[in-house]
Amino acid sequence: MKRLVLILFILLLPLAEASTFTGYVGLSSTINVGNYSVKIKDVSQADGSLLLDVSTPYGSRMESVPLGSTLSLGGLNLTFEKVFFGPRSLVFLSSSFPYVLQGENVTVGPYEIDVLSVGKSGLVLRVGYNNEDKTFKLSSKSSFRFKNLVANVSGFLPVYSGYLKLNDSVSFVGETVTFVEARVENTSKGFIETVFFSYNDSTYEVPVGGEKVIGPFLVKVDDLIGVNYTKVDVNFLGVSMDLAIVPDEVFSLAPGQTKALGPYLFRYEYSFGNRLGVSLLKPCQVVITTASLVVSNVSTLLYHDGLTVVPLSVDSSGKAWFASFIDPDELPSVNKVANVLVTLKDGDARQYLPTALTVEVENTGNVALSNLTIEFVPGDVKVLSGTEFFLKSLRPGEKREFKVVVLPTRPGKVSAGRVKVVATAPYELACGGYTLLRFSSNELTLNVRPTRVRYYLMASAPENASLYRPVNLTVVVRNEGDAALPANLTLAVPQGVAVAASDNIFASGSSVVLPLHLSPGNETTLSFVVVPYTPGEKPLRVAVVSLPGVVNETSVSISVFEETEGEQNGTETVTSTSTGGVNSTVTVTVTETKTEAKNVIITTTSSVPYTPLTAKALWFGVGFALGAGVIIAIAWYLARKS
Repeated sequence: MKRLVLILFILLLPLAEASTFTGYVGLSSTINVGNYSVKIKDVSQADGSLLLDVSTPYGSRMESVPLGSTLSLGGLNLTFEKVFFGPRSLVFLSSSFPYVLQGENVTVGPYEIDVLSVGKSGLVLRVGYNNEDKTFKLSSKSSFRFKNLVANVSGFLPVYSGYLKLNDSVSFVGETVTFVEARVENTSKGFIETVFFSYNDSTYEVPVGGEKVIGPFLVKVDDLIGVNYTKVDVNFLGVSMDLAIVPDEVFSLAPGQTKALGPYLFRYEYSFGNRLGVSLLKPCQVVITTASLVVSNVSTLLYHDGLTVVPLSVDSSGKAWFASFIDPDELPSVNKVANVLVTLKDGDARQYLPTALTVEVENTGNVALSNLTIEFVPGDVKVLSGTEFFLKSLRPGEKREFKVVVLPTRPGKVSAGRVKVVATAPYELACGGYTLLRFSSNELTLNVRPTRVRYYLMASAPENASLYRPVNLTVVVRNEGDAALPANLTLAVPQGVAVAASDNIFASGSSVVLPLHLSPGNETTLSFVVVPYTPGEKPLRVAVVSLPGVVNETSVSISVFEETEGEQNGTETVTSTSTGGVNSTVTVTVTETKTEAKNVIITTTSSVPYTPLTAKALWFGVGFALGAGVIIAIAWYLARKS
């Protein structure tokens, strides 16, 4: 009775039907399961009968089978249902086959499925298609899709759970494991209980509480009662697969309707009984090819460069159903024949100094390109040269170079930008015969070395001046940085003071600007003639403005008065000295020399912090100088280049 219950349990298992496959495969396709293999060699256009190359463990043979018949080989059963003739003929078939064990594989058309592992944690399958493969880690019951292959899989099937009597067996799909012995040993560590099983004339021992793989089974021993009964859980280490190769799309059309399929337009023209007239068009409605499809078990299909369309059925009103397959690797693509390699290379990059970048444009395709527009899109840099270039044509294998000059304004890792190219290339699906292609370069990152920007600045002028009398303002500037950068000396002129005209002086509102170009360590002395025309205290503020902004500044003040008869004039000179750089603290030294009858010299020295924010508030003319900074850099770069 116990054996009967065990047999009934196994017969009622839900996955006893094993595996199935349905779908479309091409001529020369192979169906392979275990030691059985069938390859479709040819199909008769008269009646659809198939010529097959059959391989079994007992040998190989050529066999012809009629359409609609079933070929049985061991556990593999194949039924050939429909054929579709065309440049890429297809066969629609269905099949059933046994469970696939761990380490085995199945081939259905272009797909190969390898069972890598089966266990309590789930399944691991590898699916290959041509030269591409993908590994799937799945639960014991799961589904997946890979290209046109859809799969529902189940594994680690529970075969039996319960008590076995000595010499009882568990059998499933022709595989049997038998309980043959039990031992209880008294050792220094206590009693050790061991259960023995046989499979294919080999014996396996499993301790109580342990588990072991025995053939296609995983056997776990839960308990032992005496030596005649044991409680076990038995799982089958095989996989049931329900596989299907499905179309990319199934759709219906009435006569005259059109549908987009990939880069094409598919138009259903008419129906005449079971014959369907169809056309394939370019996007602009130009016809590429036409076909007459037959709805039958021996049918025809439309194929053109990566697209396959098969007819499925047609109703009495003429409405028809179609299935389409698209192979992206075979679709027309201008990128398959036309390509531009765009490369952006850097030079020696240093902060605030011009850096030349090299743009390389190479035609790596096999067709000539025309009307190429090359555009440099800057990143975190200022551009000192042109950013757009034009090429009338670029032959296959031809390479052209262009230069772009940029100015990095900060040190460290800096994005220089990238290059974009738009070109015209011949394309078979374009109605004008050509299409626009877009390419892009790498995004270049510059390693910018820092530049020290520092200027010494001293200004001096008489402390007192008479109304309408010219006064000399002397300014000494020295470059104490490590690079020759374009800079301006800016003089802020207060109300009531005029500056004598000079060829090198540029006036902007209440500011006077004088260009500077000093190499590191060099200095220059500049003189300004100022004429006060209103009395009062007149502060003259002087600053050095370079690419980073205001680098250093100082000021002197002149007291302007009206002369009266008999007034004794003294001579006083104010000197303001400032040495500073970007984000530095400077010291301003004021020296007053008063000449009186006693010839007493008084020198006063004071230190004040350099605060750029206050300076910027005072210097409303600095905005003009900063805005002109890049223009100065361009002029300086072009002057050096010439």
